[in-house]
Amino acid sequence: MSDATDLRERLVGRGTESDRLASAGTGAAAGTHTARLLVGPPGIGKSALLDAFCAGVPAGVRTARARGRERTSDISFAVVRDLFRDLVPGDATEDPDLFEGGARWSVSALDEGSAGAEPDNLYPVLHGLYWLTANLTARSPLVLVVDDLQWCDDASLAFVGFLLRRSVGLPLGVVLASRTDGAGALPERLAEVGAQVGAALTEVRPLDRSGVGRLAAARSGGGAGGAGGTVPELPQAPLLDALTEASGGNPLLVEQLVAELGPATGEGATDRVHRLGREVIDSLVERHVFDAPPHVRAVASAVAVVGAEQTAVLATLSGVPAGSVVDAVGTLARTEVFAPDRSDFRHDLLRSAVLRGLPGDELDDLRRRGARVLSDAGRPAEVVAAVLLVLPGAGEPWMIDVLLEAADAAAHRGARPAVARYLEPVVAARPGDIGVRTRLAAALGQNEPERAVAHLRDALDRAADLPSRAQVAVQLAMTSLAVQQAPRAVRVLEDVLDTMDRELPSDPGPGATELRTHVEAALLVVGLDEKKTVAATIDRMGRMATPAGRTPAERQKLAMMTVTRAMDGEDAPATVDLARRVLLVDEATLGGWAVLASSLVLRLADEVDESTAVLDRLVAQSREQASAWTYSLAVGTRATNHVVVGDLAEGEADARTALDIAEQEAWRGNTVVPTIALANVRHLQGDPEAALTLLDGIVRPRLEDFAWEYHDYLMARAGATADTGDTDRALATYRRCGDSLEAAGIANPVLAPWWLHAAVLLAGSGRAHEAHGIVERGADRARRWGTARGRGLALVARGVVTPGRGGTDLLGEAVAVLEGSPARTELILAHHLLGRAMLDAEYPEAAREELRQAATLAARCGALRAATAARELLVQAGGRMRPPTGSPLDPLTSAERRVVALAAEGARNREIAEALFVTLRTVEVHLTSAFRKLGVPDRAALAGIVGAARTRLG
Repeated sequence: MSDATDLRERLVGRGTESDRLASAGTGAAAGTHTARLLVGPPGIGKSALLDAFCAGVPAGVRTARARGRERTSDISFAVVRDLFRDLVPGDATEDPDLFEGGARWSVSALDEGSAGAEPDNLYPVLHGLYWLTANLTARSPLVLVVDDLQWCDDASLAFVGFLLRRSVGLPLGVVLASRTDGAGALPERLAEVGAQVGAALTEVRPLDRSGVGRLAAARSGGGAGGAGGTVPELPQAPLLDALTEASGGNPLLVEQLVAELGPATGEGATDRVHRLGREVIDSLVERHVFDAPPHVRAVASAVAVVGAEQTAVLATLSGVPAGSVVDAVGTLARTEVFAPDRSDFRHDLLRSAVLRGLPGDELDDLRRRGARVLSDAGRPAEVVAAVLLVLPGAGEPWMIDVLLEAADAAAHRGARPAVARYLEPVVAARPGDIGVRTRLAAALGQNEPERAVAHLRDALDRAADLPSRAQVAVQLAMTSLAVQQAPRAVRVLEDVLDTMDRELPSDPGPGATELRTHVEAALLVVGLDEKKTVAATIDRMGRMATPAGRTPAERQKLAMMTVTRAMDGEDAPATVDLARRVLLVDEATLGGWAVLASSLVLRLADEVDESTAVLDRLVAQSREQASAWTYSLAVGTRATNHVVVGDLAEGEADARTALDIAEQEAWRGNTVVPTIALANVRHLQGDPEAALTLLDGIVRPRLEDFAWEYHDYLMARAGATADTGDTDRALATYRRCGDSLEAAGIANPVLAPWWLHAAVLLAGSGRAHEAHGIVERGADRARRWGTARGRGLALVARGVVTPGRGGTDLLGEAVAVLEGSPARTELILAHHLLGRAMLDAEYPEAAREELRQAATLAARCGALRAATAARELLVQAGGRMRPPTGSPLDPLTSAERRVVALAAEGARNREIAEALFVTLRTVEVHLTSAFRKLGVPDRAALAGIVGAARTRLG
């Protein structure tokens, strides 16, 4: 009989569960992905099921197994390291192919010494571990098994979820097991994993009476077949009833009750079972640990605190000679307290019973000494810190040093929640240490920004000098954005700046000057976030000195000054010069704020190609650094650029990419910019209802308070509403946008050109006289801003409200001006309006030329609604034109377009997957679909079609 068969036969009443697990191994062997999750209370038999499953995995399938442990649940990537320990070499240089590409980011998680590339957050490490797994499955099918998932550390649990979302197409089985909570439900922190597994979740239920009887018989008979190969006898009915009731069908309790009974089977045995009940575990520990010889008790207690450590460590901690430690381990194994194959408890319920049995003072002292022994033995700081974290206090200097070292190690892996856990007791011990408190706030900022802000406010109150207060204020301001408290942060920064004005000398030196510049840059960032502080921030910016842009702080300030000037709407050429000064250095040294701010200014100033090139470089940088957040933000912003220049297909692809990435990550709710961009695409494509549905799905709280997103949102909603035919509602929305901009002090005419579109609607409904005031105000601001797009929009607006030849001349001039700008969608509008005006003036030949231009350009852009409208008017003017057909890439989805574009440039499937933060299987599916839709056989033909589509648009 094979080990696998023997193990399966020992599993009483678990045939269904065994079969479901077995399919994970056979599925991996067949090249498919499979996920399984066993859940149930402790002792129900989950680990035994995993034992049998691992023993029966098909030949040729590699298996890796790890388990979560309560005492290591605070150590970042502890489970991941156990899982990959036997799959990858200890040194990545021994197998460089395994760590190629994105897999290089996994090294920091796998090395206890925190070697390898250092990420600034968890995502690159998860990205790296996924690609490491993909590389392993390219060599052979793989099954990953994790037991006791409820104690899995946060970073490893994040990897499990990350992998489950991306495992389609890999020859991979993922088999998990977790305890349920006291109510019988999956622990809340595992809810996402449970949702991903879905129907593959299997509840391991209690044994029925028959199963209890068979297990009791097998246990008392020494095995599945009993002693000497005979079939063990089932317990008599009274005893079987007592075992079933006392154990609740829990296999571990059945086994322990039978072990406690020994050979007794009569009435006395039944009474004893009733007396022991479910306290049998405590009874076993009491007898075999606390009533055992002192050296046995000491070793068991030491193992309960520090785990299965080396004999020397256990000897030092327990005060027992090494030889006696070995003897104690043997004794505990024979009494079935310890597992037979390791110096650790057979089940965690036994460990918990030992910890419960130790007096509180004795346990705390044992933990303190245990942490010190582990530290002296050279164990990694996170291993030592895991023992310290359960103490009521960790204020001794050596403890603080260990916790700070552990925080460094966790930070090196991007595991910010672990960093926060290590720093919290340090802050409790040293409340006045501003440096540690601000570091804790930085670790909390992404996942718990409210707590981060509270710590920073505390640090601000404790700051003893102006430089410290200024540094804390900057960090507080940037963190306040996440909790929508920017106006409050503005007041803090203004107070710091006012204090600097009073206390610093006229020449404070380079250090103080750089710090002041940081404060001013932060003030501009948070001051432009909400409408209520924009006007005051623009006013304050006017009193600031313009920096040269030589230092990082100067470039950040300069970038935000360009945005402030752009919002004020004065002198686009000078503002562009400032933005270009920011971008003189490599974008990698600037950070996201400066790059995105500069790209925004360039777009508003008609330098859209330059803006897009900046974003392209940021996209490339984020790919190299495996920063999905920056990538998502950059492509979401770039989508708006594409819409401005009329490349709706690229706009849709970028917006959809940003939304797809956000949907599978923690920032899924922070998608306002790409959602608005996609809504604009939809209504320009002729589906305003879909656009409004997208806008209705935006859930950002207090959207109406924000300076940027709110006005973009109103413009998109008004445009889509107008396309549904509800002119009055659309006009009301445009006017609400104008009122909001006015109240905020935002004067840039092209940031949200509501005045143009309101004028077009009013003129079209016979109410041109109502538009004169708003048109003149918009035109005046367009002159002040000084771009071709702004001047063209002003000419269009004046043209539609001016009757007769004067209006036609203005529209003709608008067409000429807009042709020299990047504003393709508004150029289409100008051609259409001019054609209609010519037709109304009974110049059909001239009308046909303008309408044909409008229809052709709209078709090239993918704006099929505008193309159709222009074509219908062209027919009325006596012209002919084929119905618009759009781009040759129109049959493709936005995701397929993105994959096809990279494939046409020569990228391999793996390179495409890493660049787009998707799986290899996703790339394969999209390429196969694209080949079929476009009727091409290979990538060379794809490149031809993509090139033709780009030429056609251009």
